[in-house]
Amino acid sequence: MPATILMNAVTAAFATVAVAAASYAGLKPGGAYDDGALTALSRSEAAAHAQAVFARADRNGDDVLDVNEFAAMTVVTAELANLNGFISVEDGESVKTVALPISAPLALGDAEQTRIDAVARHTFYAFAGEDGKMQQGEYLGLQNAIFASSDLNANGALTSAELSLFAQRQAFLRPKA
Repeated sequence: MPATILMNAVTAAFATVAVAAASYAGLKPGGAYDDGALTALSRSEAAAHAQAVFARADRNGDDVLDVNEFAAMTVVTAELANLNGFISVEDGESVKTVALPISAPLALGDAEQTRIDAVARHTFYAFAGEDGKMQQGEYLGLQNAIFASSDLNANGALTSAELSLFAQRQAFLRPKA
């Protein structure tokens, strides 16, 4: 079994257990739709979120992401976003949510996990330096590109449909037809 498929299977198993545990504990989905929902996101808030994510993704603490750290982070983010129906955005003091444009959250299939892993690896090498490692500045550049491509009116802030587009792109999910 290739390592990617094994990693995807383990990711799906952990995500399923997390959702089941949250359900058993009485936690209900919907944070993306109530007081925890983000109504606007500035470029600086998105950068603060990206810095927090980078620090968490750097599992070995060497201040760079390798392709495997980046791909694992991307697949886990996609799986959790798809299961929950939202992404989380942290600003250092609180965590807010942004709803994804999906109708019924469910686990990603093997083919979709493999696609996300492949896209993540391609994206990694597009933004990583020649050393094959992604420095924090390079990661912030990627996140800035995602923000800019979601800021449809180019006003430096995401609102409404732009936030939903941002969430979808953060989770590397395909648009639903």
